[in-house]
Amino acid sequence: MTINQKKLDIKSLISDYSIETTPNVYSKYESFIDILPLKNHIYITYLPDESASRVIHTAKKLIDEGFEVVPHLPARTMKNYSELESYVGSLSEKSGCNKILLIGGGEKQKGEITSSLDVLKTELFSKFNYIEVGLAGHPEGNPDIPDEELNKAIINKNQFAKNVDYKMYLITQFFFEASSLIKWEKHLESLNNSLSIHAGIPGPATLGTLVSYATSCGIGNSIRFLSKQAKNITKLTKTRTPDKLIADLADYKRSNPSSKLCKLHFYAFGGIKKTSDWIKLINHSNLIINENNEFKIQS
Repeated sequence: MTINQKKLDIKSLISDYSIETTPNVYSKYESFIDILPLKNHIYITYLPDESASRVIHTAKKLIDEGFEVVPHLPARTMKNYSELESYVGSLSEKSGCNKILLIGGGEKQKGEITSSLDVLKTELFSKFNYIEVGLAGHPEGNPDIPDEELNKAIINKNQFAKNVDYKMYLITQFFFEASSLIKWEKHLESLNNSLSIHAGIPGPATLGTLVSYATSCGIGNSIRFLSKQAKNITKLTKTRTPDKLIADLADYKRSNPSSKLCKLHFYAFGGIKKTSDWIKLINHSNLIINENNEFKIQS
């Protein structure tokens, strides 16, 4: 593969990215129109201490700006099916959403809803005319869920996807090495997965910030990977960019045409503007790629 082809593959993979924000972050800016391209989807997190009304309000503001918005729906955060229907319905009818990310929502269950499959079975997404529903993927497993249960969930969701009138896909927890995604997708093939994959990766952030997020999420391989780099304490305050990860994923996608990997999703741990500005530079600059598949932006 030529260097020019590598550059094209990197820019192709990164161009249609999505990114994540919170109601708190959005309230600080009050508008993302000067920060993010309108073509890039914005996901809105629903953290344990967040309120549904703020997610709904933030979604409406972003849609009014012209963005495609994908709010989170944490299944086990919903106290009951009435609250669930109110949230799903309000996102559609008040905010104008037709896309949503359905996740389990952590180990603390607040009510009678036990899993994302419980939510799917309500048929609320069809009732309120959603056209895309994302589902959580865990390339490095989930500390709260046994691997057998994760496998069963993938199989059940694939079966469910065959009989709905909206598109379903997988969006992953963040990871730091392409091997995590590659091994996971190979495993998914053994489960007959047909859902497309959006690979979640961290945006530019200090090593200390990344270690903190990886530790809080309990993703073992990533913690070990970062810990090796963090042994030199001076590196903890240095910004780390996912250039090698992106280049490795672009290579993997080119050499594996049947891969379900279709786009990147950025977790903006170092800030949404910092992440967006870095991606803009990649798309509009020459890239210098070294023998380790790391690249630098030539401005």
